[in-house]
Amino acid sequence: MGNANDVENLLAAITPGGIENQEARGQRTLCGGSMLPKDCAREELEALGVKFGTEADDLFVNVELPPGWSVKATNHRLWSDLTDASGKIIASICYKAAFYDRYAKLHMARPEEGRE
Repeated sequence: MGNANDVENLLAAITPGGIENQEARGQRTLCGGSMLPKDCAREELEALGVKFGTEADDLFVNVELPPGWSVKATNHRLWSDLTDASGKIIASICYKAAFYDRYAKLHMARPEEGRE
């Protein structure tokens, strides 16, 4: 017998726009929480003041961000930005929350990119 997630995933697969909605929900969860992908430059983030805690799930770890830092949605449902207190982009996060291909990775912004 299946569980509630199986039913949700079936509905996402057969409903027009269902996968996109599932991905958008994943982005909202990421932006509303205090976790980052496990696949990240952990030492570099720790040097910037990010405190890593326990695993949240198979892809994410709970974190305490420095004051004023946040994860903000971009105009694409798979991409969000980790920003500092001044709004400067520290890293970009790709999170695909689709049930059939779920993954997450954090990419540090390079200073030469001049992203703000």
